[in-house]
Amino acid sequence: MDKPTGTVTFLFTDIEGSTKLSQNFPETLPEALDKHHSILTEAVESNNGFVFKIIGDAFCCAFQNAEDAVKAAVDAQIKLNSEEWKDAVIKVRMGIHIGNAEWNGTDYMGYITLARSSRVMSAANGGQILISDKAYEVVNKNKNDTNQEIRIEHGAGQISFRDLGERRLKDLIQPVKLYQILSPGIPSEFPPLKTLDARANNLPRQLTNFIGREYEIPEIKKILAVSRLLTLSGPGGTGKTRLSLQIAADVIDEFANGVWIVELAPLFDPELILLKICEALGINEQPGDQTQKGDTESTLLNYLKEKELLLILDNCEHLIRACAEKAEMLLRNCPKLKIIATSREALRCEGEVIHKVLSLAHPEPKDINTPLELSQYEAVRLFIERALAVNTDFRVTNENAPALAQVCYQLDGIPLAIELAAARIKILPLEKICEKLDDRFRLLTGGKRTALPRQQTLKAMIDWSYDLLNEKEKILFSRLSVFTGGWTLDAAEEICRDEITDIFEIMDLHSNLLDKSLINKTEVNGELRFNYLETMKQYAKEKLDPGDEVFKNHLNFFLKISDQKEMEVSGIDQKQWVKQIDSEADNFRAALQWAAENDQTAACIMINNLTDYWNLKGSFMEGLQICKKLLNSNLNVDEIHKANVLYNAGVMSNYLGILTEAEKLGSESLIIYRKIDYKEGISKCLLMLGVVFHVNPSRINQTKKYYDEALLLAKETGNKSILANAFFNMSYFAVSEGNNDLALEYRLQSLELYRKLKNFHQVSMTLSGLSVYEYRRQDYDKALLYNEESLAISYELNDKYLISINLINLGNIYKGLKDYDSAFRYYNESLTLLREYSYKSSLIVALMSLGEILIIKGEYKEAIDFNKESIRIGKENANEYFLAANLYFLGSAYFELKDYETSLRYFLNVKNLTEGVYNPIAADNLKIAEERRNKIREIIGNDNFEKIISEVTKMSKDEIVDFVLGS
Repeated sequence: MDKPTGTVTFLFTDIEGSTKLSQNFPETLPEALDKHHSILTEAVESNNGFVFKIIGDAFCCAFQNAEDAVKAAVDAQIKLNSEEWKDAVIKVRMGIHIGNAEWNGTDYMGYITLARSSRVMSAANGGQILISDKAYEVVNKNKNDTNQEIRIEHGAGQISFRDLGERRLKDLIQPVKLYQILSPGIPSEFPPLKTLDARANNLPRQLTNFIGREYEIPEIKKILAVSRLLTLSGPGGTGKTRLSLQIAADVIDEFANGVWIVELAPLFDPELILLKICEALGINEQPGDQTQKGDTESTLLNYLKEKELLLILDNCEHLIRACAEKAEMLLRNCPKLKIIATSREALRCEGEVIHKVLSLAHPEPKDINTPLELSQYEAVRLFIERALAVNTDFRVTNENAPALAQVCYQLDGIPLAIELAAARIKILPLEKICEKLDDRFRLLTGGKRTALPRQQTLKAMIDWSYDLLNEKEKILFSRLSVFTGGWTLDAAEEICRDEITDIFEIMDLHSNLLDKSLINKTEVNGELRFNYLETMKQYAKEKLDPGDEVFKNHLNFFLKISDQKEMEVSGIDQKQWVKQIDSEADNFRAALQWAAENDQTAACIMINNLTDYWNLKGSFMEGLQICKKLLNSNLNVDEIHKANVLYNAGVMSNYLGILTEAEKLGSESLIIYRKIDYKEGISKCLLMLGVVFHVNPSRINQTKKYYDEALLLAKETGNKSILANAFFNMSYFAVSEGNNDLALEYRLQSLELYRKLKNFHQVSMTLSGLSVYEYRRQDYDKALLYNEESLAISYELNDKYLISINLINLGNIYKGLKDYDSAFRYYNESLTLLREYSYKSSLIVALMSLGEILIIKGEYKEAIDFNKESIRIGKENANEYFLAANLYFLGSAYFELKDYETSLRYFLNVKNLTEGVYNPIAADNLKIAEERRNKIREIIGNDNFEKIISEVTKMSKDEIVDFVLGS
């Protein structure tokens, strides 16, 4: 028969779990395989198909007609399902795809079509048939009725198709819509498809196919299977990152918690490595104790310790020592974690297995290189695919094949260099490219390829490409290196223009650089962004004069964006502003780094602007680290800027629960604000310190004094944001004084101001406070209404801190409704978030609340554990606000356990702590505590009772805490 060619439909099959079958049934499997081979061959050939390759138990089949491929697959599955297997039950997965391919006499040429056919098949389960959208559309067209559900008449009954939606195959390029083929005689229900979407991941979509490494990838996967740290090392441009992504996609099913790439190239500061990992994993980096390094480390370890996860640390070379330390620490503490690192040099840490990523296989130049021979080499296939992307008419012929071999040879098979050369096909024939390479890269022809430093080879390739640019293209190419993490066209137009290159030329120059493969473009959330390959960026930076005004322009551009008030004038609200900062996070880090070294005043202003963002996103540790780094430098700025940085550091310390640090920083800031008589600064600083003092009942008078002064100053200055914050803070103080009407008035005033200011974060915070107020009034419908709006806003802003607060509030409301199962569920959901992000103050509350529900449920020992943990965290973070309530619940739990003497000690301590000093404990609970103390007197006798009283009354607060944690 004539072999299908041109547009070909491929049917690929594979036996599911064939390795396991060979291990379990070595005697009966050969007979089963004979049956399998016979069934497939008959089904394919009887439907006008052609089995062109059998690899082990995998069949590769070609059809000129797509409907024939469908019928062949159904015939085979029906027969396989009806077969009576002995021990080794054969289940075959099948995939059908269509595309361009040419028969060369021994095999098909059409790498992309064949690779995607294989991926479609590999997404299926044993017994399942998948068909790609392209093949489905051909079948649909053949049926001549696009308005009706496609059905194919078949001997066993009608064949139909089930739409499985768009799926990301493991080739990482654009998703493909898949359909499942249904027919009587074969199963219709299967487990989820084996696609990337089945596991959590952040693997980026690729614009081009992965070419080559067919023999290398299986070996790397074997290494990864038996080791926990694999480093892909090699010079820039060899495709380490792309290789790591493909390996991760291939093995994703082996990791229950998915695979995640952490792009380290944008980082300058090794202290941010753990924060960057947290960011990639979607967790915020909130510390638990007073040591910044330990805090971030604990947060990450707590998240990863039981996770079955693969982490890719990409581009480690510029932070090599720190990356080695972090990788070793993570692997030591997280037994189910595996790491792939990509780096130009090895990490050199314990347990590391190094795989050297070499150049792609490429041909040796010789007199005769035929297209068929050349197509066997990875480097040639890469060149052809990239050349076709810029010139669809490109073909390898007998005439230009020798030049192609010479190009791949001279470029040493380095993927980046080959891609750059292939891009020139748009304007130059292959022979001309070969000629220019010979002239330019004399080193490549002066000795053996293996003796040449590959980095020099790559630099020579970029030199050549750079020299092809005109002067304006060269200037822009170098200036774009000021960006970190990519850029938008708008940003480039503002930052890179000068008196020679105007704003309108920037767009055309970008197009030129794209065409010459010197920059890339991606679409992120509907926005077009540009970026370099990292090697290109490093090269471009070398061409950029450190004194170029572009650095100052970059700082000024992002300084403007960081100013939320200025953005509001431009019509950008807080939600849009947050998204804008999100997309440019790495550029802000770079701008701050440069400003800290070159313009400290600007650095202080940007920190002041970004504090609201860090607080809103819960990125308290990153903000605090940046503040402290600047404060610890030789800071020489106006006093107001230093005071602002101190204040912002204090705010973030407070959110982190590091209260002693928050008080120290806030107090230093307040001294400067008072010295320069900056009333707005004084008022906001007083409010922050009031919050710090409020968690310590012994300082309640100082809290009131600060709040009163802050409110007076806020009214005097007319700053609505500070006034709203003053009302909000004072509402909690009003509650502590039992003045609920005043508390409500303050919160409503605060809400009104924040709504006018369109400060959605604070609107959500205030609504949460109103929900608490209505819950305490037992108006649960109103409480739920406020909570619903607050929770919706916090989810929209992805504000994990407020989400956790609102979940606690929901738990409180359902506790009030006596729906204890729901209350427990919401408290526990909040606890999960709070542990993950280490919001210590709220963690104290969640643990205490869960303890209360456990007492109601009769699970007293567990309740004791939760309350003791709550007290321990309070002690570690100088937060004693909830101590009396913790003691009450502990007393209640021991009372129910009939440990009356221990219970009495707790109830007596509740009495001691609450006499004359406010603590957040309900009056009803105080009454119950008193009743139980009297009951215990009856049970243990007056003498024992008085003896315990005499012991307890001598205990200080610290001794009470030590007693609790030691018992």
